[in-house]
Amino acid sequence: MKYLNMIGPQVRKLRYTRQWSQNTLSTKLQLLGWDIDRVSVAKIESRLVHVDDYELLYFVRVFNISLSDLFPNVDRERGIHEVLTELMQRTTCAGHSPKKTVPHQMIVRLQRRWSG
Repeated sequence: MKYLNMIGPQVRKLRYTRQWSQNTLSTKLQLLGWDIDRVSVAKIESRLVHVDDYELLYFVRVFNISLSDLFPNVDRERGIHEVLTELMQRTTCAGHSPKKTVPHQMIVRLQRRWSG
């Protein structure tokens, strides 16, 4: 299974550096006009959902950054297809079932924390 976006880790990092919760980020995005909630922010950060190109502009505005800041650094010496394949492929944790990926396990832990 592949990730559905490349910007999730950068969004999380930008949010952490500003000491914003996911709820705070979603509220700031809502004030800019994007109908998004905390769960949707979590899914973007976990790379579980696709992010449309126009939605990138909301992140650019809310974080006051350039568009390129949302994307991971790419080694120019390597082929772009190789880099993209590597960035978008989920990896499994050692000792765990190959069906369970790192992002899935994080979501399960968060769901347990929020539900009980």
